[in-house]
Amino acid sequence: MDLKAHIISALFRALRLGDAPGILEHLRFQDLRRRYYDLFWNRAAAEVKADIVKWEGGFHRLTRNGTMAIVRGPELRLDDHLTLDLMGNKALTYELMAEQGVSVPRHVRFSVTDLTGARTFLAAAGRPLVVKPNGGTGGGRGVTTGITSPAQLRRASFWAARFDTGLLAEEQIEGHSFRLLFLDGRFLDAIRRDPPQIIGDGRGTIQDLVTAENRRRLTGRPFTALSPLRLDADALNYLSAQTLSPRSVPANGETVIIKRACNENNASGNHVVTGSVHSGTIATCARLARNLGVRLAGIDIIAHDISLPLSPANGLIGEINTTPGLHHHDLIATPRLGPSAAALILNHMFETGAGTVALAAPDASPAALRMAAA
Repeated sequence: MDLKAHIISALFRALRLGDAPGILEHLRFQDLRRRYYDLFWNRAAAEVKADIVKWEGGFHRLTRNGTMAIVRGPELRLDDHLTLDLMGNKALTYELMAEQGVSVPRHVRFSVTDLTGARTFLAAAGRPLVVKPNGGTGGGRGVTTGITSPAQLRRASFWAARFDTGLLAEEQIEGHSFRLLFLDGRFLDAIRRDPPQIIGDGRGTIQDLVTAENRRRLTGRPFTALSPLRLDADALNYLSAQTLSPRSVPANGETVIIKRACNENNASGNHVVTGSVHSGTIATCARLARNLGVRLAGIDIIAHDISLPLSPANGLIGEINTTPGLHHHDLIATPRLGPSAAALILNHMFETGAGTVALAAPDASPAALRMAAA
């Protein structure tokens, strides 16, 4: 990256960092996330009959039969940093997927300083586009869907550039959003994630209702979501397509979908569909994760019907997430039957030694280790 590119990147990053209310909200939800994962790992430890100790820095250590797993939030010691960085580059990931014979959305790379390629792509696509940062973010941040005009493209590009000035425009694939979870090529779980929505009361504006929803997320229990619902570029674009705005007042009982991107929904929008995924889709995703060397993979699919094979008409794989948020498989509309996704992962780690530490003394407990250290 040359000096000019560094300066432009710094300017857009400053726009994001200059959003004081947004930063304060981020810190509140970051604290919520820490408290949630404290409970999450304590529940998982009890489920797999492991001892657990909370460490500083957000770490937890779980021990069973002389083996220790160290976790931090949704992170486990499974995939190396190079793999994480590589899969975080969306364009390179698409290239790797295509080399594996997996269909990917038609797309084009471009920069916030030169929208020419994206404008040409938009004119030729004949369907709405999605603009997203090529890297440097996750959780749907910086993504805008439903782009049909050059003006929308420009606004979406300027929004995405706050996270990465290298951008990606791709054809929008219609359908439901699914997250499939794989560990060492083994299929663990599948969730259908519906877009975030609010329900009108006949009095409050959409902005008021979103503010109230975020307040419930921060203070209500049990936990329902770990991120705020943001009226960002994607939300404004989607609301506008419905002839709505943040100032609109939905009727009492009226449901309003806020945005297409599903990352900011709550537990009521997450539904377990593990038994419904087509066997061919499972085999394709498992092979892809193994061949690309991703041990713990959250594979995102957009499809009309997950029980049918993937195809350009039915749906495609959209992304491979490393360090996938395990809360997506825990904050769900209906309690699941059988072991949790976290328990399946921990049992695999303890049984195979993947991503674990062998303790010096097979029968050493966390309390004994602390006494020895003292």
